[in-house]
Amino acid sequence: MIMENQKIRVRPVEHCPLCHGNGEVLYRGVKDVSSAAPGEWNFRRCPSRTCGMVWLDPAPITEDLGLTYLGYYTHQQPEPGTSWIRDAVWAVWMGYLVQRFGYPAGTVPAWQRALAPLALLHPGGRAELDAAAMHLPAPAGVRQILDVGCGSGILLARMQRLGWQVQGVDFDEGAVKAARAYGIPCAQGELAPQNYPPDFFDVVHLSHVVEHVPDPFSLLGECRRILKPGGSFICRTPNVSSWGHRHLGKAWQCLDIPRHLNLFTVPALRQAAETAGFTIVRLETTIRTAWVFGALGYCIRKTGRAKWSELHKPFNLLKGIVYQQRQRLALLRDKQAGDELLLIATKS
Repeated sequence: MIMENQKIRVRPVEHCPLCHGNGEVLYRGVKDVSSAAPGEWNFRRCPSRTCGMVWLDPAPITEDLGLTYLGYYTHQQPEPGTSWIRDAVWAVWMGYLVQRFGYPAGTVPAWQRALAPLALLHPGGRAELDAAAMHLPAPAGVRQILDVGCGSGILLARMQRLGWQVQGVDFDEGAVKAARAYGIPCAQGELAPQNYPPDFFDVVHLSHVVEHVPDPFSLLGECRRILKPGGSFICRTPNVSSWGHRHLGKAWQCLDIPRHLNLFTVPALRQAAETAGFTIVRLETTIRTAWVFGALGYCIRKTGRAKWSELHKPFNLLKGIVYQQRQRLALLRDKQAGDELLLIATKS
């Protein structure tokens, strides 16, 4: 059944997309706070303790998903302008990556490697630091990465400098153009229509993608199909059972209505990954970018809007970092408290 929600055609999704149980209404009549997509939206939650997924109901039909992104913050991100502070931080960070993951010493100067321990002062901790190299050790020989939802290609450009062969795919035209400007081979569209050969990539990487697609389970299955046996699958997505969601409620920025269609918990992501045929190596929650979610969440509470420009204001930055450190303390008591889920799996 197709209905209309203020110019966006929608379909009802009353049952849990993962376990098919009856969903209970979590939030009703919520509006887009990021880019003012039309309509009012509801979230349902699976009451099962072994699932706990949250999903949009009704949800936009596939053909109208693009209407929810009009005026939205895009993935076209040019490198920031020259800044000695930024350059100094990245110098230390790159030194850390070389030491942490065994990349060739010649990748960075000796002084950067010497300063590598300073990187651990980063508020996001190892989760933030390691994500800059996709949690991957140095490749032995020729190894290929596919980044699904690669955005502007900045991360792939870094991985290329670290010795990987890289490819990207993204639905956003501006993101694809930006990635190609870095010299990154990048396809436009969804993953399945690209028809990559089976057992082709050594690594498949998804960062905050799976929550945006109508059928995340088919996406996981396609990722496994194109991954080589023994290859690495890395997936990051919001954790809907986090301390941050409990603390901020409807103001939690990771709800991102109506673009986030399916939000996972630790048990739900575990079940989805294992059903797709992956062998889980690591599944945990992190505080990696929690400062962003916290800073914008407090803006939503105060103004009803989440403008990314607010992140440049020192007071909001401070509030975000305090939020992140409160979440770090919550993780000591509850390992599922982090705002982000990190899944590292392999194909047996």
